[in-house]
Amino acid sequence: MNYLSILFAKTIENILATLRIIVLSNHRKLLAAILNLFISIIWIYSTIFVFNNFNKHPLSIIVYVTGCFIGSYLGASIEEKLAIGTNMLTCITNKNNVIENRLKKLGYTVISIDGYGIDNNNKILLIMIPRKRKYTIYKIIKRIDSNATIISENATYYEKK
Repeated sequence: MNYLSILFAKTIENILATLRIIVLSNHRKLLAAILNLFISIIWIYSTIFVFNNFNKHPLSIIVYVTGCFIGSYLGASIEEKLAIGTNMLTCITNKNNVIENRLKKLGYTVISIDGYGIDNNNKILLIMIPRKRKYTIYKIIKRIDSNATIISENATYYEKK
């Protein structure tokens, strides 16, 4: 195993490890376990090489940790693109009907609640969406009401079985 192999192995290992955490937090246990299998295999081979050849190749430690750094960054970037999971958007607006009707036409379920603030009354809209659609919905809401407050949280569906 040479320096390029170590770098590649650690990069892939850390990409998979980052994705595993996200997959596990979205309750996909089997996929997380499969990813962990590959993570473990890669870790064993790359770590054994670095430990066994430390005296001959001290630069291998720098390459190893660089692979960790690159893999973590790329893993987070890939996860952001995949956008696995669901978000609950909470929208506070005084243009309730317009936003609610537009989102319902697009097929989203919108729950409207009366909200009472210091200066005025608003509506609070609760919108459950796939995470991939978060910025699209955000733009739609802001086009209708540039003063709307939008809060995004990770959400999990719980179904009665």
